[in-house]
Amino acid sequence: MRAKLHPRQLLVLMDFTSVFLTPKIGHQSNHTVVQDCIVVLEYISPSGQRMRDNLDFLCDCSETNKNDYHFVLHVWLTLFQAKKLIDHFDCIDIWTDGGPHHFKTRYCQWMWMWLSTQRFDNRRISHHFFASYHGHSLADGHAASIKRVIRTEYNMSQLQRFNTTTLAIYWGPADAVHLSSLLKKCADTQIHVFPHIDRDPTLKPDPIPLVHIKRHHCFEYENGLCYCAELSEGAFKKRFLFQLR
Repeated sequence: MRAKLHPRQLLVLMDFTSVFLTPKIGHQSNHTVVQDCIVVLEYISPSGQRMRDNLDFLCDCSETNKNDYHFVLHVWLTLFQAKKLIDHFDCIDIWTDGGPHHFKTRYCQWMWMWLSTQRFDNRRISHHFFASYHGHSLADGHAASIKRVIRTEYNMSQLQRFNTTTLAIYWGPADAVHLSSLLKKCADTQIHVFPHIDRDPTLKPDPIPLVHIKRHHCFEYENGLCYCAELSEGAFKKRFLFQLR
């Protein structure tokens, strides 16, 4: 069942997937993993049509290629700038799994509060969490299409890779930039490659842990106020405050 959307409401589904790049011939131990932050946007166009955008955010720096707070923040700063969210939407509803390293953390929740006040004119940003074993989301479906494209390209290249020519040695994507050329074969995909993500520890806030964060499935930020609720559609929500160390 598709969620009902209102004009100037943005629905976002977000997830991470790991893409394992094929090692070069003679470099079987040189495995490269690229983290792909998948973002699916759904919204109503000015003409009243329901629209969907698939976006892939890749990090091309192997030393800093982790699915953490810094990556998520970098993605959203890019979204606000590239998509001009403040000009087109009055509220944002984000759905993710309960990833304990990047989504369901006090750092990520502080980020939504900061984005609401500093980038979204105090408008509402809500973060909803899927229940455990919820099945596949649109982001999961896009991740599956990525894996199919890579598997198809790999299978089609078998004859080339078995060839003894020098060209065969260099088959396959070596990094995020080369991977992005393959992902363009996925339908309706927009790709952003980050050459580097700054992970300076001083850039990361240090809020005091939120009480019972694992118990809640919805966090809401609007007009500088913070709310949490155990259910996304629950009538009861309570206020809380962030305290930085």
